[in-house]
Amino acid sequence: MASVFKSRSIPAGSNTAQAEVFNWEDVTTRAREYLDTVRQQAQQLIRESQSECDRIRSQAQQEGLKSGQNQVEKMAHQLANQLASEKAQQSTQSVDRFCKELEAATEQWLRQWQHETIALSIAIAEKLLIRQIESDPTILLDWIQDSIRLVAGQRNITIKLHPEDAQQLSDGLSYLINSSGPNAQVQVSEDVEVGRFGIILQTDDTQIDRTLRTQLRRLMEELQ
Repeated sequence: MASVFKSRSIPAGSNTAQAEVFNWEDVTTRAREYLDTVRQQAQQLIRESQSECDRIRSQAQQEGLKSGQNQVEKMAHQLANQLASEKAQQSTQSVDRFCKELEAATEQWLRQWQHETIALSIAIAEKLLIRQIESDPTILLDWIQDSIRLVAGQRNITIKLHPEDAQQLSDGLSYLINSSGPNAQVQVSEDVEVGRFGIILQTDDTQIDRTLRTQLRRLMEELQ
């Protein structure tokens, strides 16, 4: 084994000479072991660094995914709210439109129903009135007498009747004319334009229309 002698300075006052022997193989072995240790430590540091990098990268990726997921969820939530709002608005508009259409249809139906009901009521009233006058013609005499009272004080009075009604009421008309008073000049005029079951009383400045068509028209106006 090769040996190297290395002299050392002898301290002052020392009587003994000292020398150390260095073993190169031992130094080399120790150096290699040290280098191996350093390499292992370096590799360990590299592995730890890589592991830390992987961890940081994974964490960043997860956080990025989570952030992205949160962003997506937020956007999805906003979109869902927007779609829900638009859907609700569309539904509200549809309901409003349906309600307006239903209201318009209901009003139209009510108008039609009212018109048909009034027309039916007038038709029934006409039939009942005609039947009543046919069974009791003196109703026309009562109308004439009431109309004469309304124009009391008038001198010239004309009573217009349908010819058939005038013929049927001839006796009653003669009595009314004779009992109307000495100052009133009452005359009967037959006129087919008056129509059956009605009268028209005229004076110099007044006309009372109690024809059947006029009374039914007034009844319709009251019902509308």
